[in-house]
Amino acid sequence: MSEEANRAAARTEEDREFAAITDAAIWEEARDRLQICAEAETDNRKRAKAALLFREGVQWDDVASTSVSQDDIELTINLTDAFVKRVENNIRQQRPRGKCHPVGEGADVELAEIINGIGRHVEMRSEASVAYDTAATSALTAGWGYFRLIAEHIDPKSFQKDLRVLPIRNIFTVSMDPGAIMPSGADQNWCLISMKMKRQEYKRRYPNARNIAWNDVGRDEQRLNWEDKEEVRLAEYLRIREREEKLYLIRAADGSEMPRYHSELPRKEGDGRVVMEDVVRKLKERGARIEGDRDSVKRQVEWFRLNGLIVVDRQQIPGSYIPVFRVDGNVTDIDGRIIRRGMVESMMDPARMVNYGEVAKIKRLALIPKAPWVAAEGQLDGHSEWNDANQKAYSVLTYKPIIIETSGGPVPIPPPMRQQPAGIEQGFSEFVQGMRSNLLAVAGMPNEPGQDQQGQVVSGRAIKRRQWLSDQSHFQYYDNLTLAIAQLWRVMVEWIPFYFPEQGRMQRIIGEDSTPQMVQINQQVQDEGGISRIKNDLSVGRYDVVMDTGPGYETKREEGAENLIDLLRVGPLAEIIAKTGSDLVFRSIDHPYMQELADRLMAATPEGLQKIMKDLSSRARAIVQSLFNENTALKQQLQQVEQDLKAGITKAHLAATVKAHDTQETNLTRRVDTETRAQTALAVEEIRAGGKILDSHVKAGHEEAAAQRMIEAGINAERKQ
Repeated sequence: MSEEANRAAARTEEDREFAAITDAAIWEEARDRLQICAEAETDNRKRAKAALLFREGVQWDDVASTSVSQDDIELTINLTDAFVKRVENNIRQQRPRGKCHPVGEGADVELAEIINGIGRHVEMRSEASVAYDTAATSALTAGWGYFRLIAEHIDPKSFQKDLRVLPIRNIFTVSMDPGAIMPSGADQNWCLISMKMKRQEYKRRYPNARNIAWNDVGRDEQRLNWEDKEEVRLAEYLRIREREEKLYLIRAADGSEMPRYHSELPRKEGDGRVVMEDVVRKLKERGARIEGDRDSVKRQVEWFRLNGLIVVDRQQIPGSYIPVFRVDGNVTDIDGRIIRRGMVESMMDPARMVNYGEVAKIKRLALIPKAPWVAAEGQLDGHSEWNDANQKAYSVLTYKPIIIETSGGPVPIPPPMRQQPAGIEQGFSEFVQGMRSNLLAVAGMPNEPGQDQQGQVVSGRAIKRRQWLSDQSHFQYYDNLTLAIAQLWRVMVEWIPFYFPEQGRMQRIIGEDSTPQMVQINQQVQDEGGISRIKNDLSVGRYDVVMDTGPGYETKREEGAENLIDLLRVGPLAEIIAKTGSDLVFRSIDHPYMQELADRLMAATPEGLQKIMKDLSSRARAIVQSLFNENTALKQQLQQVEQDLKAGITKAHLAATVKAHDTQETNLTRRVDTETRAQTALAVEEIRAGGKILDSHVKAGHEEAAAQRMIEAGINAERKQ
């Protein structure tokens, strides 16, 4: 907020009431609430510190519970950190992403996209991933974590403000309202962020502070917790003060509803008071009116900076939420006692058992002697190298041969022989393996791929299934981080109209694909009817926040590139994609020069050209639009010529085809006629030849019959004689 706005706000009734709050009252309230939080969270903080140290390798209990000597070895097989790091890195790969949707009161989709772009701009300039990862890591290890949102000037020479997301590395500096139930702390009514600074350092940083000198007069124990001879507590105290206030329903000229508190109505110039007659007149000039009112409660966020017992600064913060966000781990409420823990606390005992088993194996190995040599008496006399032959490598070992006399004659004694040492009992290995299995089960990672039997084949689908089961065991951490980021976006949606109020301000917004773009916000323009209005008015509208989870944009882009390349293998779809979205195919490929190639292809489509023209001046847009229209007309003429030419070619081709078909049919008919005549003539000749053969057969038969009759007549004549 600018200095002029601060001075104007100081004239309002609400700010005069806020300024009237005494420093003593603020400090006493902060002191009491710090004590309330300390009493409620002492046990959780003690166990959280133990978990943090345990993950860093401090895993052996200092209390001597056995008779083991203090000189015994204490080895740490830090599997705990490896398991927690696996879940932590999985969360890093799939960070939740927030976005707002329009709900009402003049909100629209285009304005929501601008607000989303500003939100992503805030996350990018803040490197918000550091804050998210720090809070998630604290939740996994200790049981809870924090991050916060602040407003700051863009640079030392600017009056414009921007937002920044900050990590909170030390969770013990935050004292949040113990009555906050929501995992993100959205329902908290107060919060303290404090740390102690050495008084010498405090003098260097704040040489003009009123309390740089120590005075121990009238100091009680509670005051010494804030300021003593050695240290000074520096604290930021945020609280929500609720006050009864009238709420008015204002009907705008376009029919939309705009609920406004009494303190948000137009004020009278000069004294800063809200005079209803003046409000009605101003609303009427804008075409708006008051349709109703009701009693309500307004939540006002107040911020104070305390250096010891002194309130050095105070400010009223916009919005209705405290801008400190909690990421919960595992939370249990037992009779009003809140117990918080992360992954580490449940793994502490199984991890200690693994360490104990490994140390026991090492001790057992230490008790086993080196592989000894067995020799007959007198074989090693005069050869001192045998004294350390089980520890050093000698090229030659010389021994004295020994011969003994037996009843069968002299017998040489065999040379010295090495004896194999005794192995570790099987129970040690089974014990350690059992403890490792217990640790895996408690960590929520049973049946890990590395735990399969040697030589056993595991499919990729089975490994993915196991990974999914492992992720399901720790999904509450990811879900609680999602809730915290969603609450951050709700606060940003409330803050953006307040901290980006400048008319015509050029603001960078970041697209979902991380592409930056400059837009002008709160721009006063005139429509076609000559009526003045505000374009991209961030103070208008009501929005809700939703979260986008799962793989990030880069992963989705890689998968999209694979799918687009697969679609290009389908002929009909490939033609459509090549005509309407060829630039998208190249833009989805993560390779050098692909973005430049996509930019060149983007101008070939009307949609791509419109995107390019957004960043041009009005004169350049007019020139490009004229050239585009001329190019479009030439393309249409060319298409018409191509169609006419194609139609002429088609007609000629059809005529030629018909003529060829007629010629072919005529030739075919002639060929059929010729073949028919030939076949008919052949058939006639065959019939004639058959007739002649038949006639000859008949005549031959008749002559044969006549001859037979003559023979029979001759025979009969001879008989008669």
